[in-house]
Amino acid sequence: MIKTYFIVILLIGSLGGFTQEDTTVAKELSEVVVTGQYKPQSVKNSVYQVRVISKEQIQKQAASKLQDVLGNQLNIRFSQDPATGGSNINMLGLSGQNVKILIDGIPVTGRQGTSNEINVNQIEVNTIERIEIIEGPMSVIYGADALAGVINIITRKPGKDKFNVNARIQEETAGKEYGLHQGIHNQYIGGSAAYKNWYIGGGVGRNLFGGWKDAAVGRELLWHKKDQITGNGTIGYRAQKLNIYYRFDGLDEIITNPANIVGDQPALDQEYITDRLMQQLQASYHFSPGWSANLQTSYTHFTRQVYSTLFYPNGDVRVATAPGVHSLSTFNGFSFRGTVLYKASPVLTFQPGVDINIENGGGEKMKAGIQQINDYAFFITSEITPAKKLNIRPGLRFISNSVYDAPPVIPSLNIKYGLTERLDLRAAYARGFRSPSIRELYFDFHDASHNIMGNADLQAEYSNSFTGSVTFTAVKKESLKLTGSLSGFYNDVSNMIDYIQSAADTRITTYGNINKYKTGGGAVNGHMEHGNLTASAGFAYIGRYNQYKPDDPSLAAFNWSLESNAVIGYSFPKAGMDINFYYKLTGKLPRYQETVTGGGNDVVLVQTGNYHWADLTVNKKLFRWLILNAGVRNLFNVTDVKNAVVDKNMNIPDTKYPIAYGRSWFAGLSFNWNKK
Repeated sequence: MIKTYFIVILLIGSLGGFTQEDTTVAKELSEVVVTGQYKPQSVKNSVYQVRVISKEQIQKQAASKLQDVLGNQLNIRFSQDPATGGSNINMLGLSGQNVKILIDGIPVTGRQGTSNEINVNQIEVNTIERIEIIEGPMSVIYGADALAGVINIITRKPGKDKFNVNARIQEETAGKEYGLHQGIHNQYIGGSAAYKNWYIGGGVGRNLFGGWKDAAVGRELLWHKKDQITGNGTIGYRAQKLNIYYRFDGLDEIITNPANIVGDQPALDQEYITDRLMQQLQASYHFSPGWSANLQTSYTHFTRQVYSTLFYPNGDVRVATAPGVHSLSTFNGFSFRGTVLYKASPVLTFQPGVDINIENGGGEKMKAGIQQINDYAFFITSEITPAKKLNIRPGLRFISNSVYDAPPVIPSLNIKYGLTERLDLRAAYARGFRSPSIRELYFDFHDASHNIMGNADLQAEYSNSFTGSVTFTAVKKESLKLTGSLSGFYNDVSNMIDYIQSAADTRITTYGNINKYKTGGGAVNGHMEHGNLTASAGFAYIGRYNQYKPDDPSLAAFNWSLESNAVIGYSFPKAGMDINFYYKLTGKLPRYQETVTGGGNDVVLVQTGNYHWADLTVNKKLFRWLILNAGVRNLFNVTDVKNAVVDKNMNIPDTKYPIAYGRSWFAGLSFNWNKK
């Protein structure tokens, strides 16, 4: 069950709020972003290279979970764990621990702690207004764990309509499997009301995945059953100078892992139970044309429990009592953030801010009970515009941390230059860092097959990162619009944290700071609008560093992987209908790894296979308030890919990585009613 925790919070700071004046400006901009900005502004004017996924795009895709949306983006991959329900993100060749996942500018807490390997499918997709993606380190503004970039999920806020009711129901098969207890069943209902300057809103959702059996026998499932209940609520006040609101987002998730009975022995069934309540309070105040303040604070309570039972051949169910079959992990995260924006002149603007993050966690798998990390930071950025076409934004962050030696200062420099009205150049350097998580510092887990221990002596990860891009408008006419972009990145990471064997006892795995790790690559994107037709396509080439290169100069320094994607949409205005096709190629992923052979330890080239993914959706407007969604997901019927050693002379068996549960069909209805 979702437990409710209330905290009295003194509000002092955030980059997320904006004033009524800024809202008016936002209406005049075609594609508005707020992540890392001084105020809402267009993507074209942002000093950062920002990708925006709008609410309309999400609705057209008829996504049942957030991975459906992000998985189609270049430079983003996912790895699946069908047993525990995990869906871990990878961005720019760096793991999810280096990707800052935010909801309205607030860090998300997951089973690894705050902003560490966040499972994006535990975020309700029906509450999203848009998604803003910034690639490259954002450590000056957003602190630790933003080494690869930031994904900011902007939730829907009540508008000025007196009343609004929105609802959605969607049914989907899991491969060929569908029924009352099979397939995917999604329901959501929400609403809002506004009176003068006040507004209130909320919603509740149910997302049920019955699992996927396929060739599994007995009681087992290849993909385990997942049952989610989500809830959210907002109350706020907005006036000409003041905007303040409180919001909560709750999650209750149960993943069921049934086992087979062997002989007369009972089956050990497990449930993974996740509860999260995230509360935030945000405000902004506009003192004068040259002064404004943005304020934010949040508190998140997160628990994950493993609950085990014994299922006997006669149908009896009893609580398991063996050591280690039950566990409970708890994380609490508090953040406090305040910024002031001061416009000294038309050429120079300053934004100083404070950022406080306090996290504690504990449980059976944590050393010495409750552990806590306090992180305090002061940062300052400025925006220098010596010419209309030139925007220079330097920044510095100063950090004090309670458990590790934080870097004394983190710098960044972003430059945007408008070469012409249709051609923009962006370049950036940033010193990124990722602090060790509570799990990496204090984890302590032992069972028959695992001995994993945290390392309290870990150092923070550092990176020197460079990004650059050119965006251009090739054709801009009433009947035709062609735009494109070229981008590149390079990350040089030191002190990368990874699993290593303990020098004192090789049976124990611990965390350690390994040597260098690097990623680099580039991408090209194009977009076309012609009448009722829209189309976009892109290619990316990403290199991941071979950590064995220093020991063996004959090996390639980087292992490269290709990605490509395409989206084609056509609308029929008179019929109130549109058809959309989504495609992505996730290329082969080569890497070197150490293996034990007859001649000792060898480094071998291992390659995970590529796969093609495609979705097709049809949306039809019915009457005034209803939209029918239907289509097919995973057209190429992908279920898994092979992971194999490239050298066929080595007798090492292949393995398979799970990707999905096969081709699925879906249909749904969306309802939206407004009263002005």
